[in-house]
Formats: sequence, structure tokens, C-alpha cells
Amino acid sequence: MAQDRARKRGRRNNRPVIIGAIALFVVVDVALVGYAILNTDSASDSSFAETPVREDNNTPSAEPTPTQTAREPLAAPATYLSAVDATTAYRTQAGDCGSATTAVLEKTSDGGATWTSSTLTTDLSSVFRLQAQDSTYAFMVGGATSTCEVGFTATYTSGTGFQTYPDRVAATWYADPATPGVVHSPAGSFASPCGVVTGLAPSTDLSAAVLCDDRTIYRTGDGARAWDSGTSVSGAVALTQTSNGYLVASTDDAAACVGVSVASLGYTGDATPIGCIAGVDTADAPQVLLSAGATSVWAQVGNDVAVSADGGVTWPARG
Repeated sequence: MAQDRARKRGRRNNRPVIIGAIALFVVVDVALVGYAILNTDSASDSSFAETPVREDNNTPSAEPTPTQTAREPLAAPATYLSAVDATTAYRTQAGDCGSATTAVLEKTSDGGATWTSSTLTTDLSSVFRLQAQDSTYAFMVGGATSTCEVGFTATYTSGTGFQTYPDRVAATWYADPATPGVVHSPAGSFASPCGVVTGLAPSTDLSAAVLCDDRTIYRTGDGARAWDSGTSVSGAVALTQTSNGYLVASTDDAAACVGVSVASLGYTGDATPIGCIAGVDTADAPQVLLSAGATSVWAQVGNDVAVSADGGVTWPARG
């Protein structure tokens, strides 16, 4: 009995210790759970933090690729000029085929200072070739007022009288804008070397050069049956025949010529710059005209006329 009572007292004495241990365990457990929760929240918050991106200034940025501006195609002439000598020349407007208005021929005898106008009495309303043969004789090839049929009109009296010659059409050079893919020569009609011919310079019945709207010049020696591979002249705007080849006017060589550059072109080979028409403003000029006479070369830039007495090498000072 005494032993049983001693055991009961021992169990009663151990209860506070057990309870204290349990309480301590609970406190520690709560603390650990709280710590875990705090760490979890902190980890969750940091997962949404923005990571700064390092910029590498040593990496070269892509340079923009230069864009080349396509040059405008060379327009068909609005005016034609044909020189005779140092003082005499003829010119005419291209006009419109089928128009009720007939063409007008102008002549100067004072180097382009003044011009005298004469209205054609034939049915030519448009002109796509003008050729002065001497001071009184000039002819034009163009389209008729009603049918646009190609016609040949000539004056032997400086424009005081005109006559049409249908039989001469077949025997002359021309490039009709109505048929841009064809060049006609005394040998017949043949394919042009380019889509649009904007300038024609006949030298003989068999030899001629054409300036195309892409500013390439082609030459033929067999009446337009065949053409050479072409010569590109940067900025070419006008072409004329001479006694030993051709002359080309261009406006792109600003480093060598501020104005209009003149180059010589033989029956073969490349163009060679020979002169500069300085002091003329080509920016606002609708067209540059070039024509070689027997003893002189004429150029017209807008309304400004210049005459060279040595084949286009030297030109009078402008401005």
C-alpha cells in the first residue's frame, strides 16, 4: 500500500514538468512555423522583383542603309532647236498630235536675242524633228492635225511660206512618240534600242545616235538595223550631231561644271568632257537644248541662249 501511494505522488509531481515541456514545444513550433511563413512571403515577393538589364554600349547599332533616289526619266522634248551658224537658228514647239492648232516655226538672226514667228500653213500640229539646212531652208517632221499621220513640211523662205512633201517622209530620220519602240531611218523602220527615245541625232543616212529616257546613248551605223551596247552619260539631257560625231549636254558633273557640261562623243568609244556652260540655272529649267551648226554650237537652258564658236569648248560668260 505504501508503495502504491508513493507511485501516485511521483506521477503527480511529474505533471508540471510534462506540461511545461509540452508548452515549450508548442511555443517553439509556433515560432518555427512563423519563421517559415515569413521566409516564404519574402521569397514570393522577390520572385516578382524586376531584374535590371545591362546595356552593352560596345555593341554597334545597325546603321540605316542609304536609300538611292531614283532619277526621274528624261522627258520628251517640249521644244526643238536647230542651229545654222553663229547668228542663225530655228526652233519650234513639239505641240500635240491631233490638235486643231498648227505648229509655229521661229527664226533668229541675231544669236537668239530676238525671234520671228511664222505659223505653218500645212496640217502639221506636232513636231518631233526639226532640221535647218541653211539660213532659209528648214524642214519639220511631225503629226497631222486630224489623223496624226506622219508628215513632212518644209520652208525655203525662212518661214514666209510652207509646203508639205509626203514623199520625203520615208527618206528621213525620225522617232515618232506615238510609236516609242521604233526609229525610222531612210533604210526603213526598225526597233529602237530602248523603250522611249527622247533625242535623235542623225549624222548621215546610215549613222545616228539616240538619247533614251534612262540617259543612255546608243549609236547605229547601218540605218537603225542594229545598235551598239550603249554609253551611259550621267545627267545627259540633250544630244546633237556634229561633223565628226556627237555632242552631249549633261547636268550632273557639278564638281567640274556648275551649269551644263558639254562632252564629245565619237562614232565609237566613251564621251569626253570638252566644255562647260557656266552661270546658267538648270534647277528651274524645264529643258536643255543643244544643236550644232556648220560653225557653231547652240545651247538653250530655259529661255537663256548661249553660242559657242569653237565646237562647244568655250562659251560666253553668263550672268
